[in-house]
Amino acid sequence: MNSPKPAMPDLAVTLLDCKQRDQEARKQTHGPDADPFKLGVIAADNAFVLRGIIEQHGWPGHSLVGKLAANAAWWIAQHADRDRDFQQQALTALQQAVPKGEATPVQLAHLTDRCLLRAGMPQLYGTQYSYQGSTLKCHEIEDPENLDARRAELGLDPWAEFDEMIRTAFPVVGVKVVSDAHP
Repeated sequence: MNSPKPAMPDLAVTLLDCKQRDQEARKQTHGPDADPFKLGVIAADNAFVLRGIIEQHGWPGHSLVGKLAANAAWWIAQHADRDRDFQQQALTALQQAVPKGEATPVQLAHLTDRCLLRAGMPQLYGTQYSYQGSTLKCHEIEDPENLDARRAELGLDPWAEFDEMIRTAFPVVGVKVVSDAHP
C-alpha cells in the first residue's frame, strides 16, 4: 500500500533540504577541514525555517509533509541545541502531534530527553548519550527503576535493548588499534 501524498509537498522538500544540509555539515565537523561554526549556522537557519512552519501550520506531521519530511522536522528540532526556547516550542508541538498519529512516540521520547538535558535535568527515557573521552555514556536518567515502564507507555523497547543497539551503532572512538607487525 502506498503512503498518501502529503498535503504540502513543497514544504516537505524544504524540510528534507534542511536535513540534508545539516547532515552534510555534520560530516564535515571531523577531520582537518572541520568547521563547527558552519554547523551552528546551518542548525540556526534550519531552526528558523522550522519555527516558521510550526507557527503557521503546527507540527509538520505525516499528513502535511509525509513521514520522511516529518522525520526531518524532528531531526531539525533535535539538533537545535543552541536555541532552547525553540526546542521547547517544537517539543510542545510534537506532544500535540503524537496522539494524532502525526509524529512518533520515539521522536517524542528523544526530543523530551534532549530538552530536559539542555535544561540541566535528568532524562526520562534514556535516549541521550555522549562520548566522555572514548567512552559512550548514557546521560543521567530520572527514576531509573521505572524507566522501562515509561518507555513501554510510549511503545518503546526496553532500555537494555536500546542501550545495546546504541552501543553497537556507535562503537568506542579514539581507540587506536596497533598490531605487532605495524606499530
